Amino acid sequence: MIKNYCKPYGICKMTFILLLAWTFAVGISMSWNIYNTRKQTLERARIEARTIFQHNLAYRKWNTMHGGVYMRTGNGIEPNPYLHAEDRDLVTEDGEVLTMINPFQMTRETYRLLSLEMEKPTLNRTVSLDMVNPENEPDQWETQALNVFQNPDDEVSEVTLINDNAYLRLIKPYVTVEGCLKCHGDQGYDIGDFRGGMSIAVPMDPYYTQETKLIVNSIITHLLLWAVGIVSIIMLTNNIRNRQQAIENSEEKFRILAEFSNDWEYWLSEENKMVFTSPSCRQITGYREEDFINDPDLLTSIVHPQDRHIFDKTMAAADDPRLRSCQFRIIRADNSTRWLSLVWRPIYLGSRYAGKRVSNRDITDHVELREQLYQSQKMESLGVMAGGVAHDFNNILTVILGYSTLMSIKAETLGDADLKKYIETMEQAAKKSKQLIGSLLAFSRKQVMKPVPTCISEVVNTSAKLLHRLLPADISFSITCAQNELPVLVDPHQFEQVLMNLVTNGRDAMPNGGRLTIETKIVTIDSAHSGQYNLPPGRYMKIAVSDTGMGIDKEQMQRIFEPFYTTKEKGKGTGLGLAMVYGIIKQQDGTVTVQSVKGVVTVFSVYLPVISEGLPEDTADVRKPELKKIHHVGQGTIMIAEDNSSVREYLQDTLRFFGYQTIAACDGADALEQYTRNRGAVDLILLDVIMPKKNGREVYDQIRKDAPEQKILFMSGYTEEILSSKRISEEKLEFIHKPIVLEELLGKIEQLMEEPAAVRS
Repeated sequence: MIKNYCKPYGICKMTFILLLAWTFAVGISMSWNIYNTRKQTLERARIEARTIFQHNLAYRKWNTMHGGVYMRTGNGIEPNPYLHAEDRDLVTEDGEVLTMINPFQMTRETYRLLSLEMEKPTLNRTVSLDMVNPENEPDQWETQALNVFQNPDDEVSEVTLINDNAYLRLIKPYVTVEGCLKCHGDQGYDIGDFRGGMSIAVPMDPYYTQETKLIVNSIITHLLLWAVGIVSIIMLTNNIRNRQQAIENSEEKFRILAEFSNDWEYWLSEENKMVFTSPSCRQITGYREEDFINDPDLLTSIVHPQDRHIFDKTMAAADDPRLRSCQFRIIRADNSTRWLSLVWRPIYLGSRYAGKRVSNRDITDHVELREQLYQSQKMESLGVMAGGVAHDFNNILTVILGYSTLMSIKAETLGDADLKKYIETMEQAAKKSKQLIGSLLAFSRKQVMKPVPTCISEVVNTSAKLLHRLLPADISFSITCAQNELPVLVDPHQFEQVLMNLVTNGRDAMPNGGRLTIETKIVTIDSAHSGQYNLPPGRYMKIAVSDTGMGIDKEQMQRIFEPFYTTKEKGKGTGLGLAMVYGIIKQQDGTVTVQSVKGVVTVFSVYLPVISEGLPEDTADVRKPELKKIHHVGQGTIMIAEDNSSVREYLQDTLRFFGYQTIAACDGADALEQYTRNRGAVDLILLDVIMPKKNGREVYDQIRKDAPEQKILFMSGYTEEILSSKRISEEKLEFIHKPIVLEELLGKIEQLMEEPAAVRS
């Protein structure tokens, strides 16, 4: 309890000092009052003695003025033997003797009578150094007093014991007046001389009694005053303690809020000087509180130069109390850049403007996520566009590629070399268009993938010769593969495209030669760094492609994976290579990162999650085998269900050219009608996935109910997303993707018909 009471600001010590000071002050006051009371007691006794002295002088003066007072002798009244006046004694006509009673004798007789009537009477003595009557002989104290008198107003007093009672004695000098010479002229006195002195003793008991009462009253009063003061001090200090405790609690709350706030709070005075800053400034800016206090310009200097006008405009002083806000960048003490969201409001103490209360929140992660979301939405929009146009382009390319292949075969039969060259050029252009559509679909992550457990190092080594052909002689090329390989689930052919695009990108970054390397290794990403890669924790195969070329600056790096964005000269790049890499790897649950030091090195790193299943036995060559030209025709009847008339006519012409009978259907309903009409005559159905009236899946399901053994080959130019919605890829149904390559189509048909439709050369 005492500890809690004394805690804030040493309140216990302060209370003790105040109590001690008050006790001392009351003690001093009481002592002073007692001292003055005693002093006044003595003074009142002196006043009484002086008054008696003046009365006695008045009696004696009256006596002297009338030449003395005469009384009959007898009854204790006898002539004064020490009085030598000629008319001391008188005889009346009746024979009575009258004797003179002088002032001294009259006073002595009066006080003798008074002593008989009072227990402690006032005493009066007339003393002289030149005494006549022995009764007037002074004692030692009176003698000393008579020897020091110089003026008629001099006096000497003391408190002494007389008959064991306290008395105040006061002695004053007698001054000779003209009336005194009648009796004392023979003693040689002149007017104005000191004849002696009158010693008056006043009893002190009445004064001491009154003094005691006054002292007791003073003590009681001071004790009451002391008690009231003690209570007041305790109440005052208790109130101060409560106020200080409230202030301390408030300060503690403010300190906790300030010190444990993630936001950076500070107070700027009306002169824009830092009054207070929260400790969180260290985490956000890298600078200490005292750095901002001691350097008023630091607050502005850390603002990114490109955002300083925004900061200055927002922080400009304003009279209205509206909340102002902005977002800007700062340069930390370690030269890194952070985004801050600032809000501030004016501080008014009454009507006086007292500065700004500013709050800053680090929104770097939010801004980065926003940029990532914007980038993702932008890419998704482009992907939707790519997926939307792919179907139409694939149909067009199917017709162009198909007819160019047929024309090439006929040109070879005719032996027209020039015509064959023209057709091959057209065919190559169409295939490039197909690759362009494939790149768009790869970027949008909507192309058909066929992932299998794959050894990345084998794909890299198998592709080495092809990759080496892409590089000029002034670029050195090396491959370093992991010693302990773990399989990943990837489409090998798509991954070959990833390698080719990364190597091509590195080659183009080194126009004057350099060094290009490919390295594979196993890495582990823990939970602390998973956010950095946007991948779940686990083990990954890392494929790093590095070059010593020109490098990539920060602005370019933010857009490096955007489709159609390229820094190459016009005609030397489509801007889809890295976009395709990004799309393929993302579709296979991996990620791509890039690090670059301008003019030194650039590293593209691909991360693919490893799987627990083993590798297939036939992983020696994962490349797609080349298809050979077909020279012999097949046989059988194929129904073609295709809503695009150009594609439908091309397929009819092509299949008839190679010896097949065809039945055409323009939509899903027509397909079911044609199948019912030709039941048992159809060997294979070439079925488009998306058609009017009934889609390919609906046609497939209805035909399979009646004829489970019917052979059906799906075809489509739509994206993987559409195929998944129709359960084509999930159920692993037979499928060929548009634009259709003739060799691939005939191979599929031959495989499904289970008859040798042609002889390969």
